[in-house]
Amino acid sequence: MKKRLWILVLCFLFVAANSFGQVESGDKEISFLGYFSTFVGEDVEPNGYGSLQISYGRFMSKYLEIGIAPTLSFSTIQNEDNETELKTQLSGSVFFNLNLAAASKTIPYISGQYYQFRFDIPEDQEFSDYSYANVGFGIKSFFNEYAAFNTQVVYGFSLAEEAEGGIVMILTGLSFIF
Repeated sequence: MKKRLWILVLCFLFVAANSFGQVESGDKEISFLGYFSTFVGEDVEPNGYGSLQISYGRFMSKYLEIGIAPTLSFSTIQNEDNETELKTQLSGSVFFNLNLAAASKTIPYISGQYYQFRFDIPEDQEFSDYSYANVGFGIKSFFNEYAAFNTQVVYGFSLAEEAEGGIVMILTGLSFIF
Protein backbone atom coordinates (compact mmCIF):
# COMPACT_ATOMS: atom_id res chain seq x y z
CA MET A 1 0.00 0.00 0.00
CA LYS A 2 2.83 2.41 0.88
CA LYS A 3 4.53 1.67 -2.41
CA ARG A 4 1.37 2.54 -4.41
CA LEU A 5 0.95 5.77 -2.48
CA TRP A 6 4.56 6.79 -3.18
CA ILE A 7 4.14 5.98 -6.87
CA LEU A 8 0.95 8.05 -6.99
CA VAL A 9 2.66 10.99 -5.25
CA LEU A 10 5.66 10.79 -7.59
CA CYS A 11 3.41 10.68 -10.66
CA PHE A 12 1.49 13.72 -9.40
CA LEU A 13 4.71 15.65 -8.75
CA PHE A 14 6.06 14.72 -12.20
CA VAL A 15 2.88 15.96 -13.91
CA ALA A 16 2.77 19.14 -11.79
CA ALA A 17 6.44 19.88 -12.45
CA ASN A 18 5.89 19.63 -16.20
CA SER A 19 2.71 21.67 -16.44
CA PHE A 20 3.93 24.55 -18.57
CA GLY A 21 1.65 27.20 -19.89
CA GLN A 22 2.21 27.25 -23.64
CA VAL A 23 0.64 30.25 -25.30
CA GLU A 24 0.39 30.46 -29.08
CA SER A 25 -0.79 33.15 -31.45
CA GLY A 26 -4.59 32.97 -31.80
CA ASP A 27 -5.18 31.49 -28.32
CA LYS A 28 -7.87 33.08 -26.20
CA GLU A 29 -7.90 33.65 -22.45
CA ILE A 30 -10.68 34.24 -19.97
CA SER A 31 -9.84 35.36 -16.44
CA PHE A 32 -11.96 35.62 -13.33
CA LEU A 33 -10.31 38.11 -10.99
CA GLY A 34 -11.26 39.63 -7.68
CA TYR A 35 -9.45 42.72 -6.56
CA PHE A 36 -9.10 45.48 -4.05
CA SER A 37 -8.57 49.05 -5.22
CA THR A 38 -8.09 52.37 -3.52
CA PHE A 39 -7.90 55.93 -4.82
CA VAL A 40 -4.75 57.77 -3.69
CA GLY A 41 -3.91 61.46 -3.75
CA GLU A 42 -4.02 64.71 -1.84
CA ASP A 43 -7.79 65.28 -1.85
CA VAL A 44 -8.90 61.67 -1.32
CA GLU A 45 -10.38 60.35 1.90
CA PRO A 46 -9.39 56.81 2.96
CA ASN A 47 -11.37 54.39 0.81
CA GLY A 48 -11.38 50.90 -0.57
CA TYR A 49 -13.39 49.07 -3.19
CA GLY A 50 -13.83 45.38 -3.82
CA SER A 51 -14.42 44.34 -7.41
CA LEU A 52 -15.03 41.32 -9.61
CA GLN A 53 -13.62 41.35 -13.13
CA ILE A 54 -14.07 39.00 -16.05
CA SER A 55 -11.52 39.61 -18.76
CA TYR A 56 -11.42 38.20 -22.25
CA GLY A 57 -8.29 38.46 -24.34
CA ARG A 58 -6.84 37.15 -27.59
CA PHE A 59 -3.16 36.50 -28.15
CA MET A 60 -1.97 38.39 -31.21
CA SER A 61 1.38 36.60 -30.83
CA LYS A 62 2.70 34.26 -28.16
CA TYR A 63 3.83 37.35 -26.23
CA LEU A 64 1.10 39.97 -26.86
CA GLU A 65 -2.49 39.71 -25.62
CA ILE A 66 -5.21 42.32 -26.24
CA GLY A 67 -8.63 42.26 -24.58
CA ILE A 68 -11.54 43.78 -22.68
CA ALA A 69 -12.53 43.49 -19.03
CA PRO A 70 -15.95 44.47 -17.64
CA THR A 71 -15.88 45.01 -13.87
CA LEU A 72 -18.49 45.06 -11.11
CA SER A 73 -17.35 47.09 -8.07
CA PHE A 74 -18.77 46.98 -4.54
CA SER A 75 -18.40 49.73 -1.95
CA THR A 76 -20.07 50.84 1.26
CA ILE A 77 -21.21 54.43 1.80
CA GLN A 78 -23.00 56.42 4.49
CA ASN A 79 -26.41 57.70 3.35
CA GLU A 80 -28.24 60.82 4.64
CA ASP A 81 -29.62 58.84 7.62
CA ASN A 82 -26.06 57.76 8.64
CA GLU A 83 -26.85 54.18 7.63
CA THR A 84 -24.35 52.09 5.70
CA GLU A 85 -25.38 51.16 2.15
CA LEU A 86 -23.80 48.76 -0.29
CA LYS A 87 -23.31 50.36 -3.73
CA THR A 88 -22.45 48.60 -6.98
CA GLN A 89 -20.93 50.19 -10.06
CA LEU A 90 -20.20 48.81 -13.51
CA SER A 91 -16.84 49.76 -15.00
CA GLY A 92 -14.56 48.38 -17.64
CA SER A 93 -11.24 48.49 -19.42
CA VAL A 94 -9.39 47.61 -22.57
CA PHE A 95 -5.95 46.14 -21.98
CA PHE A 96 -2.81 44.62 -23.36
CA ASN A 97 -0.50 42.14 -21.65
CA LEU A 98 3.07 41.63 -22.79
CA ASN A 99 4.32 38.20 -21.68
CA LEU A 100 8.00 38.01 -20.75
CA ALA A 101 8.03 34.25 -21.44
CA ALA A 102 6.03 32.01 -23.78
CA ALA A 103 6.32 28.47 -22.41
CA SER A 104 6.97 28.27 -18.69
CA LYS A 105 5.36 27.16 -15.46
CA THR A 106 5.45 30.81 -14.35
CA ILE A 107 4.87 33.56 -16.92
CA PRO A 108 5.54 37.13 -15.79
CA TYR A 109 3.92 39.91 -17.80
CA ILE A 110 3.65 43.68 -18.10
CA SER A 111 0.16 45.14 -18.44
CA GLY A 112 -1.28 48.38 -19.75
CA GLN A 113 -4.95 49.44 -19.59
CA TYR A 114 -7.36 52.23 -20.25
CA TYR A 115 -9.76 51.94 -17.31
CA GLN A 116 -13.07 53.78 -16.99
CA PHE A 117 -14.91 53.79 -13.66
CA ARG A 118 -18.61 54.57 -13.67
CA PHE A 119 -20.07 56.09 -10.52
CA ASP A 120 -23.41 57.64 -9.57
CA ILE A 121 -22.00 61.09 -8.87
CA PRO A 122 -23.94 63.71 -6.88
CA GLU A 123 -24.69 66.88 -8.85
CA ASP A 124 -22.78 69.09 -6.39
CA GLN A 125 -19.53 67.16 -6.84
CA GLU A 126 -17.00 68.94 -9.05
CA PHE A 127 -14.71 66.02 -9.96
CA SER A 128 -16.41 63.45 -12.17
CA ASP A 129 -13.76 62.07 -14.56
CA TYR A 130 -12.72 58.62 -13.37
CA SER A 131 -10.70 57.44 -16.36
CA TYR A 132 -7.21 56.07 -15.83
CA ALA A 133 -4.19 54.92 -17.81
CA ASN A 134 -2.90 51.92 -15.87
CA VAL A 135 0.45 50.16 -15.87
CA GLY A 136 1.18 47.00 -13.95
CA PHE A 137 3.06 43.80 -13.49
CA GLY A 138 1.58 40.32 -13.16
CA ILE A 139 2.48 36.67 -12.81
CA LYS A 140 0.58 33.64 -14.11
CA SER A 141 1.50 30.43 -12.27
CA PHE A 142 0.24 27.46 -14.29
CA PHE A 143 -1.05 24.40 -12.46
CA ASN A 144 -1.77 22.65 -15.77
CA GLU A 145 -1.20 23.53 -19.42
CA TYR A 146 -4.37 25.63 -19.75
CA ALA A 147 -5.11 27.02 -16.26
CA ALA A 148 -3.18 29.40 -14.01
CA PHE A 149 -3.35 31.42 -10.85
CA ASN A 150 -3.11 35.04 -11.97
CA THR A 151 -1.87 37.88 -9.73
CA GLN A 152 -1.38 41.48 -10.82
CA VAL A 153 -0.46 44.81 -9.21
CA VAL A 154 -1.50 47.98 -11.08
CA TYR A 155 -1.10 51.73 -10.63
CA GLY A 156 -3.46 54.02 -12.54
CA PHE A 157 -2.69 57.60 -13.54
CA SER A 158 -5.79 59.79 -13.69
CA LEU A 159 -6.39 61.34 -17.11
CA ALA A 160 -8.31 64.32 -15.68
CA GLU A 161 -6.41 67.61 -15.49
CA GLU A 162 -7.82 68.51 -12.06
CA ALA A 163 -6.92 65.12 -10.50
CA GLU A 164 -4.15 64.94 -7.92
CA GLY A 165 -3.63 61.24 -7.49
CA GLY A 166 -4.36 57.86 -8.97
CA ILE A 167 -5.58 54.39 -8.19
CA VAL A 168 -3.84 51.29 -6.86
CA MET A 169 -5.29 47.84 -7.69
CA ILE A 170 -4.26 44.37 -6.52
CA LEU A 171 -5.92 41.62 -8.59
CA THR A 172 -5.89 37.85 -8.12
CA GLY A 173 -7.83 34.94 -9.56
CA LEU A 174 -7.85 32.22 -12.21
CA SER A 175 -7.05 32.36 -15.93
CA PHE A 176 -7.95 29.77 -18.55
CA ILE A 177 -6.41 29.53 -22.02
CA PHE A 178 -8.29 27.87 -24.86
